[in-house]
Amino acid sequence: MAPSSTPAPDADLESYWTAVANIIRERPYGSGGADIRRGTKHFAPGAKVYIIDWYAGMCERIIVVGLHRKSKKYIRLVIDVKLVENVRPKLCYTPAVIKKIKEYYTPSRREWLTQEFAERICKTIPYWQQELKKGAGAFKDPPAAYADPKFSKKHSFLSRLWIDINFLLKS
Repeated sequence: MAPSSTPAPDADLESYWTAVANIIRERPYGSGGADIRRGTKHFAPGAKVYIIDWYAGMCERIIVVGLHRKSKKYIRLVIDVKLVENVRPKLCYTPAVIKKIKEYYTPSRREWLTQEFAERICKTIPYWQQELKKGAGAFKDPPAAYADPKFSKKHSFLSRLWIDINFLLKS
């Protein structure tokens, strides 16, 4: 069973906590936002996406898994944080999404997918969106409520290499 801070309703199903959002319905496009586009190139407007990771240092991009608008297959993609709305924590049971999560995360990193991490993403993404609307150069350090060293990804190349080597030796 995947780690989660609250027990899953059915112990036989594998599940992970993720933040869930919807793709925005309409967005400005082109020079000066003259055109209006519905959804994104890969996701239909209002499509449900599972936010499985983020680039906390950049505060602009998130990694999502969602149903592609044309192929109708689940894909993993890096998108701009401004393209999502209605962010909420949710326990994911969808087998295709869980498969994409397993492809992305090593077994030791899957332990990060807790309810606490999903709730932290849900609190932080609206803050990023608000700061990005203010314009370039306006982004400040997030309030202490959003900062948590437990979830920061400040690992050196050697420490990541060591983690990967240990994983390979165990398997």
